[in-house]
Amino acid sequence: MKNPLSNSTKVLVSMAFLLSTMVLFLSCKQAVEKTQEKLIEKSIGNDADVDLDDEKIVIKTDEGTFTTDATAQNWPNDIPSHVPEFTSGKIEVVNTQEMIGGKSWTILFEDVNQDNIKAYKDKLEEKDFTIKFTTIAGSGIHFAAQKENVSVMVLGDEKGASITVSIKE
Repeated sequence: MKNPLSNSTKVLVSMAFLLSTMVLFLSCKQAVEKTQEKLIEKSIGNDADVDLDDEKIVIKTDEGTFTTDATAQNWPNDIPSHVPEFTSGKIEVVNTQEMIGGKSWTILFEDVNQDNIKAYKDKLEEKDFTIKFTTIAGSGIHFAAQKENVSVMVLGDEKGASITVSIKE
């Protein structure tokens, strides 16, 4: 018995099914994102505006804006130019927080070692930053540096590092 559907009809039906499945998937993804946004807004307070976009989250409130971006792969170019760029390792995530009275960036790195962190401390001192304290415990190192209204906080170990740059206005 011969199949009543031609090959081109089978292809069209298959493509229509695939397209409708993709539309359904995208609709579900958008619905999940909107639900997550509403949950975050409710937990922070209804005055928060939350925008989720794959690997980026932006939260806006009356106090300021918080952004976390897992797609950022570069040192933020709005960090003041007198703060030396940390060029070791690989950037995993960049968090930015803009609030009344200041702004801060937290950059998370992987593939960083203690020598990289010590070299960065030296670069800060070369740029006339004052080292406020240094703590070394095992393979971990933690220090803070200050220059005028800019502070730099560094935490790291043999796996990675976190660098926070803050400006007080």
